[in-house]
Amino acid sequence: MDAFGMDRPVLRYHGGKFRLAAWVLQFFPPHKVYVEPFGGGASVLAQKEPAPTEVYNDLDSRVVGLFRVLRDEVKAAELARRLSLTPFSREEYEGWCYAEPVDDIDAAHQIVARGFMGQSSKGIWQRSGLDTRVNPDGYCSRLNALRATPEACMAMAKRLATVLIEHDEALDVIRRHDRPDALIYCDPPYLTKQGRGTRIYTHDFDMEDHRNLAAELRDVSAMVILSGYPSELYDEQYRGWERHERKAMADGARERTEVVWLNQACSEALYRARGGLFADAA
Repeated sequence: MDAFGMDRPVLRYHGGKFRLAAWVLQFFPPHKVYVEPFGGGASVLAQKEPAPTEVYNDLDSRVVGLFRVLRDEVKAAELARRLSLTPFSREEYEGWCYAEPVDDIDAAHQIVARGFMGQSSKGIWQRSGLDTRVNPDGYCSRLNALRATPEACMAMAKRLATVLIEHDEALDVIRRHDRPDALIYCDPPYLTKQGRGTRIYTHDFDMEDHRNLAAELRDVSAMVILSGYPSELYDEQYRGWERHERKAMADGARERTEVVWLNQACSEALYRARGGLFADAA
């Protein structure tokens, strides 16, 4: 658990890095400005040490709406209260979870509940059915996860107190906050083996989008860390960048290889921060 009490995510987000955050964070050099152009569930931001300026951005209005609710002390407390009273029931999941929200707190309540009650992390966007599976210890994991969300919400509300929340195109956010003392952590929607978007996220990324992102990131003055899966496109577009990988469990207990790429500015800053002793962190 970190200083903000973030021992679990506030949002079960497809491709989220909550369990991988400690591994990703070891590659973070000192910085004054921190930018997440593809913020998603903010799993890495939630667990990093605060910087003087931090920017969270996402194009999905529902996800941004959740974090705007959490930035409001009164609304965050009300969201936590409603989550504490949410029954883990099929009727609730199939009915209210996908109904038209009555206000911004209700919309935030729904997206959190959908993610933790559904059978996969895709549940905040797609119906996946109520997950009532019981683990070998005799507990319903999804039920226990939902019960923990009120505390997670209040911890996240505290963490977001000094974070600038943007709702804009990722490339525009990158250009707006590009400076030598900035660290840009990019975790864009993953590209499928067929070169298409995943068709999961509200705003997906295709081959052209990934190429445009790469062109932008190669041109910035900021330090950059990029997350993704092994990719011929990325190996081509980020040739010369430092590369680290590790095995991780994806949604559904499938093993995947996670990769991070560091641009030269990031590698050099990290090298200096480690006193010139670049230990093998792969």
